[in-house]
Amino acid sequence: MRVTIKQIAEIAGVARSTVDKVLNDRPGVSDEVRDRIQKIADDLGYEANIIGKALAFQHKQLTIAVIMPDIEFTQAAKIGMEKAYQEYKAFGIKIEYYLTKDYDIAQQTATLDYLAQHNVAGIILRPADDMQLQEKVRQVVQQGIPVVTFNSDLKDSGRMCFVGQDLLKAGRVAGNLMGKLLNRKGKTAIITGSTTLAALELRQEGFTQLLSERYPAIEVTDVIETHENKIVTFQKTMDLLRLHPDLNGIYVTGGPIAEVGKAIKLMKMAGKVKVVCFDLYPEVIELLQEDVIDFTIGQDPISQGYLPVKILFEYLFNNKKPDSDFVPTTVEIREKESL
Repeated sequence: MRVTIKQIAEIAGVARSTVDKVLNDRPGVSDEVRDRIQKIADDLGYEANIIGKALAFQHKQLTIAVIMPDIEFTQAAKIGMEKAYQEYKAFGIKIEYYLTKDYDIAQQTATLDYLAQHNVAGIILRPADDMQLQEKVRQVVQQGIPVVTFNSDLKDSGRMCFVGQDLLKAGRVAGNLMGKLLNRKGKTAIITGSTTLAALELRQEGFTQLLSERYPAIEVTDVIETHENKIVTFQKTMDLLRLHPDLNGIYVTGGPIAEVGKAIKLMKMAGKVKVVCFDLYPEVIELLQEDVIDFTIGQDPISQGYLPVKILFEYLFNNKKPDSDFVPTTVEIREKESL
């Protein structure tokens, strides 16, 4: 038999409206009473009436806003978001996309301001790593709007959780792969998309950390920032290869890997320069098959898109938060023979 709000109220000795506030995470209840009511509800096995909530929201759509840069990874993540939307649209869920240029902090902040004034139910954010943005997210959360970050995190912002790889671990995996490829010695460079993105910083940190621990004879000659711009990536890779004709390896933390491969092939250094990168886009697969890339690490962008929508749906309709504020996706090593 379904447990009702009335039953919980009678056991707790409070009004039904008080129980409703607790179960829907609304203010106006003391911590002591809130904890007591929540324990009673948990002990009784209370579950929210999802169908009833869906009917109640038929004439009031719940909008989940997605703020992310318009890059290849987020295009793949959007497939997962749309998959979740198809599953939950009958419950009145709507998804709106707000695409930003690169990791433009001012644009992300302005978009958060706009959304806070337009009554969105929840926000999914691929954030830049910035204190101003961190404070803005904290303000949005304090207004009662849950925020989930994905792919790159924004800690100490009040966000509900982060969905993505264990990024430091992913960087360490890449470092170990490079160390073995170079037979424990040589020169390698790092090509990164943006130094304002925590995800790429952690991938770089894990990589250099592992090299210093296990392969101290490998030198990191350069760290090159490309802002994930194709023209910049190609030109800077060409410059790197001309400057270091004795380079043994390139580690790409993020960005247009096809342009790195194009430069390597043009300089006739395929096979000589070992490459470790991320993602499983068609152009990455092609470069693996051509022996231009040695290893790539998949990060499951579809799950990184799907899970934030699922998490917000569970919270909005069932008042259920994830068990942890870190929801990990896979670290998948791929090379030519495993395609």
